[in-house]
Amino acid sequence: MLIKRIAKQIMDAEWVARVVEVLDRRSDNRMTELGMLSQAFEFAKINEVPGDYFEFGLWRGKTFGYAHRMKRRYGRRDMKLWGFDSFQGLPATEKHPDNIWYEGQFACARPEFEAILASRGIRTSEYELIEGFYSDSLNDATHRRLSGRKAAVIYIDCDLYESTIQVLNFIQPYIVNGSIICFDDFYNYKGDPEQGEQRALADFMRQETHLGFIPYLDYAPLGKSFICRLK
Repeated sequence: MLIKRIAKQIMDAEWVARVVEVLDRRSDNRMTELGMLSQAFEFAKINEVPGDYFEFGLWRGKTFGYAHRMKRRYGRRDMKLWGFDSFQGLPATEKHPDNIWYEGQFACARPEFEAILASRGIRTSEYELIEGFYSDSLNDATHRRLSGRKAAVIYIDCDLYESTIQVLNFIQPYIVNGSIICFDDFYNYKGDPEQGEQRALADFMRQETHLGFIPYLDYAPLGKSFICRLK
């Protein structure tokens, strides 16, 4: 019986993925993007933070798919996953000596993205995709679509200042006490606070003084997360 139980565990993809995640984090003594999501979902469970999962910048669904796994692990049956992406890659990028991005980078067509999710056992009823560049898609119609929703975990992987500030302005109504916001490229541009996601958050904080952002965890080579508080 013991041998059968061990064999079943080895064949269990969820168990294997968890072992790989733990070993990866411990192997080089850092927290990965997936480890960050695990922490965020556990934080939301312990603190009973209500709401859905919002991700901006999906590419091929690595973090989006893992968020689905965390939703199941922590029993968030009513949580909807919301994905926002142009599916055409990045828009035109900032001209700056430290800019490493280019227009069209990270493109993944929507049918291909949906096929990736299906291959991971993610049902279409568990997620919604909002397609388009943020200057077009983050509009009143999308707000109506999200009416009554809140955000427990927000993952921002927009890379660019312009995209990130558009996202922050859009998500403001969905933030609750305890919402976790993760910035995947916070320390990009060689850590320059006047560029990219860092600059966008600083500008947003000056604008929305009723919101507080408590530094939470740094992760991967460039990421940083915050706990949101309503003042």
